[in-house]
Amino acid sequence: MRSFSPADHPVPLVHQLLLSGVAPRPIALVSSIDADGRHNLSPFSYYNAFGANPPVIVVSPAFRASNGVPKHTFLNIIETGEFTVNAVSFSMVEQISLASSDYERGIDEFDKAGFTKRDSSLVRPPGVAESPFIMECRLLQHVSTGGRPGAGNLLIAEVMMFHVKESAFENDAIHPRRLDLVARMGGNWYCRANGEALFELAKPRQNGIGMDQLPSHIRTSTVFTGNDLAKLAGISSLPDVASIRGEWQRDLLRLGAGSKEPDDLDTELRMLSPRAALLAVFRNIVNRTTRTDSICAQLQRISRAFLAEGDLDSAWACALMSDPAMIDSLKAT
Repeated sequence: MRSFSPADHPVPLVHQLLLSGVAPRPIALVSSIDADGRHNLSPFSYYNAFGANPPVIVVSPAFRASNGVPKHTFLNIIETGEFTVNAVSFSMVEQISLASSDYERGIDEFDKAGFTKRDSSLVRPPGVAESPFIMECRLLQHVSTGGRPGAGNLLIAEVMMFHVKESAFENDAIHPRRLDLVARMGGNWYCRANGEALFELAKPRQNGIGMDQLPSHIRTSTVFTGNDLAKLAGISSLPDVASIRGEWQRDLLRLGAGSKEPDDLDTELRMLSPRAALLAVFRNIVNRTTRTDSICAQLQRISRAFLAEGDLDSAWACALMSDPAMIDSLKAT
């Protein structure tokens, strides 16, 4: 890996390292007004949520890295203590890019970017009517991170009111596909939280055994990935090796007596048929023509295929039986 000490590199490089590695980042399209009531609208990706009781968010309009000039949004919020945060959907990306232009203070980016103002309930700055998710916020605290060019200003705020478009709901819960939000990456890159980029991952329902309790031949495998091992380590107790071995011995005896010849392992895995692939490995064990280490690797590949299907029991069976000592004992059956 390359290592970078912030003290030894210019601020623009440190800035790009942060933005590239701390990603994707949600985008806060912040609406604010100054003391004279002039509107401002600007996107920020130094932003996130921190707590729900009370609901608190933090936006950080950093000082300009080149000359230390503060952002208009920062000045407005310090003056008035109020703002709205508007989530950015994919349909808004070109407009928010336009709103990020360096207009003079007092120029209304709502007009420049073509957004519609939506009256707020409890604060003076309006929301963005095109946004599917709006928060009305009041400033709780400003935390300076140094005041130098490129330094952040943590604007800690309480959310006073949420507004969510009806179209964002599915069965009374906000659905990410309906929000269709975008997030910021490094450089000119963004990402879209929709399509194949979305996936569900259930929270653990129990304390898993942990990776440290995995049998060594599984834990040190070069076939399993970290994600694979974490799935295996999520069970509450190790399966019974003896019962699995007994079942496999019976299957091997039946196979030795004659059964349908499977295709080769790679073909079956390519066809997403891990059970047929396992039959191919059984045939290799019966024929005693394949090296033990090769069979171990084959079983671990099949285990991964079962994991991809969500069949944790079968995945564990293949993983446990991929122990070289276990394979040798089955060959001797």
